[in-house]
Formats: sequence, structure tokens, C-alpha cells
Amino acid sequence: MVERVYLGDWAYNAGIIGFIEIMLDGEDIASQNIITVGPNYIEFNRNSLQGFSDKFFKKAYQRYPRTDELIDLGNKLLQKLKDNEFDKNLKQEVSNFKKRVDGFSKLKQLADTQNIALPRNFSKDDAEQYVTQIIGLLNENKQEFIENDVKTYLATISSIYGQKSFLQRSVTTGLKNRFYNDFEAPIIQRTNKQDKHHTCIFCGLRPAKKDALLDTGLVSFLGANKDNKNFFWNFKPQLPICEICELIYFCIFAGLTEFRIGQTKKFYFVDRNTSMLELYQTNKLFMEMMSREENILKEKGILNFLNDYLLLKLREESKFSLANILFIEIDLTTVAPKLYGFNISKQKAEFITSNYDVFEKITGNYIRINDNTIYPFGGFMQRFLNNTLSFQFLSFLEGQYLSSQKPNSKINTNLSPYRLQMYNILTYKYLKSIKRGGELMDEKWLWKMYFFGQELKKKFLASKAENKITSLAYRLISALRIGDVNTFMNLIIRTYMSYNMEVPALFVSCINDRDNFCALGYSFVNGLLGSEKDEKVENSEEVVDNE
Repeated sequence: MVERVYLGDWAYNAGIIGFIEIMLDGEDIASQNIITVGPNYIEFNRNSLQGFSDKFFKKAYQRYPRTDELIDLGNKLLQKLKDNEFDKNLKQEVSNFKKRVDGFSKLKQLADTQNIALPRNFSKDDAEQYVTQIIGLLNENKQEFIENDVKTYLATISSIYGQKSFLQRSVTTGLKNRFYNDFEAPIIQRTNKQDKHHTCIFCGLRPAKKDALLDTGLVSFLGANKDNKNFFWNFKPQLPICEICELIYFCIFAGLTEFRIGQTKKFYFVDRNTSMLELYQTNKLFMEMMSREENILKEKGILNFLNDYLLLKLREESKFSLANILFIEIDLTTVAPKLYGFNISKQKAEFITSNYDVFEKITGNYIRINDNTIYPFGGFMQRFLNNTLSFQFLSFLEGQYLSSQKPNSKINTNLSPYRLQMYNILTYKYLKSIKRGGELMDEKWLWKMYFFGQELKKKFLASKAENKITSLAYRLISALRIGDVNTFMNLIIRTYMSYNMEVPALFVSCINDRDNFCALGYSFVNGLLGSEKDEKVENSEEVVDNE
């Protein structure tokens, strides 16, 4: 019997992608004959679910292959013990191995029952014997340990994934058989009892499975339970679900892309409802892109993904494709999972597309304050997507850069006046073209003002007044931060008069337009702080000279 599953909300879509991943088990979607992919649905025969339990556990184990990692680590350690002198460092590696074993509760229990232990003051022979015995235990009980790893992995993401029968604490052995008996076999053999009074609230196609509910035991942030019955009509929080949709929800984990930032693990899903194949290919590409990142979730990651994605499309088509994308981020660092979602409007998609080269140049920046590291690009993008971007953020970055230039500063950054100018240009364009809807002034004027700043800097250096540069920059930024045009202009006029220089007329022409004035003001400050060796300065000199 053929079952059809249509696209739904983002969580259901993540389940569908995970289901496809599990079912195909590495096969190419274009050449397989297990699942039929329609415009907005997938179809599969119930009989094709034969072996689903094996594939499900295999996929989950790939996310957390602790047993194989420990066997591999043990074998390498044994080789080191044979080839090297038993020194302090090697002894520490053995101790670290033991710590990993102690943290593997099921393995530790088994080792204790068989009196396998490492003496406090262990010798080389003791170490070899201990590691050999642990590897032996792992190999002899490998299947059981693998199932335990699967349970541990799914338990760690239980905020996403509930505790159904095979994940309950009371079930310590035979997890895969439990999964097979409770889910795979009844679906294939059609032995699940049906609820005569309800159809599935998701597909609306199949009768609900008797006593099966979309509750917090299945998906905690979507389901319901008796504790929140006050929110439901007639105090009945039952959300009936069919056996197929229940299986789809089990597969959410395989549809999410994982990232680890330090000790924090986050999950991402790219949702879009244009077509089933598009949804699958988009998330597949996202997974592959992120797996190639060495530092997992570099701040440039999503932008890299967008870039590669753009390469798959015609430029005009991509604008609309980006506009339909919804990124989901799931943070499991708290008891209750936090969901963050953002989508990119057509206007912002066009903005990213047309300014991609500038976006690319500001990625990779950092500001380190003692042990804390801030990534300006992430903060910039967050404000850009949340419509809260303003010159205040640029002012903050300028202040951090200036502070980093002080002797013995605790702030270390790779920001430069040139990169600050990139932030300035993007901020200005965003405010004018997206937030305010006004007319943009020519970008050349921003660079021209940058050169006026450099020209003044040369005067300071020629008169051996270098110490005045930072002081003036601080005061100019302070005036720009609060929008004090009078103070800014007073500082400019007095400084230029002291050197018998003519005040740039550009300031006067834009004095009544706050955004234009701020963009020119920050350009001037960046030029004042900038270096002549900056590659963009050389390019821009050509632009100005050719006017």
C-alpha cells in the first residue's frame, strides 16, 4: 500500500527530510526507487519500511559513534604503549582514556562487574592490560553499546525528541527490537488499532492511531499534555496523530544540521515550501557546507551557504528563492528549547546579492576582551535581519577599535579602518534603501570623504601632532553617536582652520540629512585612522582621480 506525505510546517518538513535521509541510507535521491518525490509530497510503499529500524539506529549512531571512537582510541593507545617509553605524557593519555571509560556508565558498570580496573599507581603492563580488556568488552558487546549510544544521543536532544517507548529509562537492552516491535512491524503489517473517532490532525488523510497523540513525549515544543490543558477547549489537549506522521516526527533529528560552538550545541533547518525536491536539496547542501567548515559554525557559514546556493541558480531567480527561505535555529542550552527563526525578505535578499562582495569582506572579524570574543559580523547580520541596524552599532565598533590601539590594551581585534568603512557603507545603504526608503548618495562621496580624513592625518603627522589623531577621532565619534552635528562641525572647522585648510563642502551639503551626514562623518573618521597601505585606498584614489 502506497502512503503519501505532504509538506507541512517546518518541524514536519524537518521530519520528512530526516525520513528521506534514513530511508535512502546514502543512496542518491535522483537514482533511487524507494521514495517517489512529487511536487509537494513524497510517496512510499509500506513494505519499503522493512529494515527501517536498522537504518534509524544507524543514522542516529552516525551522529554519536562513541563506541567506535573509544575502540579506535584504545587501539592507538595500545600501539603507543608498545612503541614508546612509558613517560609522563603517555601515562596522562592512559588516565584520560580511563576518564572516558568512567564517563560511559554502561561500560563502567560492565567493567566493574568483571573486576576490570586500572590501579592508582599503574605500570606500563597494568595500562596495556586495562586498555586491552576495555577494548575486548566493547567488541564483545558492541551492538548493545551502539544502541546505548543511540539512546544517549537522542536523550541529549530530548528537548526536540521526546521519550517514546524505546527511549524510556526502564528500557536498558533491546532498544532496536523495541522500536521494531512498536513502530516498524505494526505499520508494515497494518496491525495498529485505529481511532474510530479521529483522523490525524496533520495529514488529514489517515485515521489516527489509537491512543497515539502528538504530545510532549514526541516533540516537546509542539505537543501538549495534561499540564497545559487549560489552554484547550473543554480541557481536552488530545492531538490525534496517525502512525505514519508519528514515524515522520521520529525522524526530525536526521533532518537537522548540528553545530557545536564550544560546549553549546545548536541545530539548524532551512525551511522552504517551493517544492519537495528543492527542500531536500537545500538542506542537503546546507549540511554539506557546514560539515566542510573546520571550526563548525564559523560566522561566515550561512553566508557561504547562500553564496553556493546562488551559484546553483540564475541570479534573478535566486532573489526569489532566498525570499522564501526560513532558517530555524534550535538552542538546547536551557531546559525549555528556544527556537529562533528568521527569513529573508525579497528586498533583503536583493540587498545581500547586490552587496555580496562587501559582506564577504567583513566576515572573519573578531574583538577579544580578555577571554571573551565578539564576532562583529554576527551582530551586524542579526541587526540587519531584525531591522534594528543603525549607526549605533558602527559607533560601538569604532570605539572598540580605538580602545584596542591604546598601549597595553586588553582589547585585541583584527578590525581596521578599512573594514569599519565597509560596515559604514553597508549600514548607510541599509538605512537608506531598506529602512528609510530614501535616495542613496553616490558611494564615491563616501570614499572621497575617507580621503579628506587621510589628508588631515598627513597634516597631523607632518606637524608631529600624531597624538591629536586619536583624540580628535574619539570626539568626532562621540558627536556622531548622539547625532550632534554642531559639535562635530565645530571640531572640524576649528581643526581645519588651525592648519589653514578648506573645510570639505560635502559636510555642508549633507548637513540636513542625518543618515548622509553620519555616513560621511564616519567615512572621514575612518580615513583619519586609516593607513595609506590599505588596498582599497589605492583603488579609491583612482576613482577620485578620474572624476
